[in-house]
Amino acid sequence: MVRTCDYPGCSNKDVADSPQSFHRFPVTDVALRKLWVLALGIHVHTKVEKIKKLRVCSAHFSDDDFLSTCPGQRQMKKRILKKSAVPLTKFDRPAYMRLLFDLEVEFQMHMF
Repeated sequence: MVRTCDYPGCSNKDVADSPQSFHRFPVTDVALRKLWVLALGIHVHTKVEKIKKLRVCSAHFSDDDFLSTCPGQRQMKKRILKKSAVPLTKFDRPAYMRLLFDLEVEFQMHMF
């Protein structure tokens, strides 16, 4: 079975000669997982079991989201995401962060 990117509208496939790397959702870091879920437009109450199966290709991250090799170091075969990386969205990052803050505040108001 060939895995495809789960980013909305993306059809990149995880095959041997693919120029993209494919990345799993961060399931143990709840706050970071929420950011990924919001970035992909997935419902925030989606079960972790389903999220564990999703993959996002490297086309949806900025170059700054990846670890870089130091001069003289061997080139990595697979691009590795920084632990803080979040897929890009149709929003620019500052607007996206404001939206996230507003959603979090609204969510907390309904909790009490």
